[in-house]
Amino acid sequence: MRLLLLIVLAACGSSSSSDACATNEVTVDYIKGARDGETDCKPIPASCGSTASCSVNDCIRDMYGYCDAPYLGVGCSDTFAPTIISCNP
Repeated sequence: MRLLLLIVLAACGSSSSSDACATNEVTVDYIKGARDGETDCKPIPASCGSTASCSVNDCIRDMYGYCDAPYLGVGCSDTFAPTIISCNP
């Protein structure tokens, strides 16, 4: 649990990644591995409605699905738009 919290805090601390995407998108940050430091901007999944919420199971499942293999979604931060998804190998 502490590792997840650290990952989420690290993602939140990166203003450059959250500034890269529009508030109506999801920021997908890659941490470690071959794509370390890369950021993708993705549309908010339909399962989320108009708000990308980390507390809605279907929404977070679909946002974690934005992580390209072999990466897995490990953290979500929706405190400020855009929502940030952290992906680790």
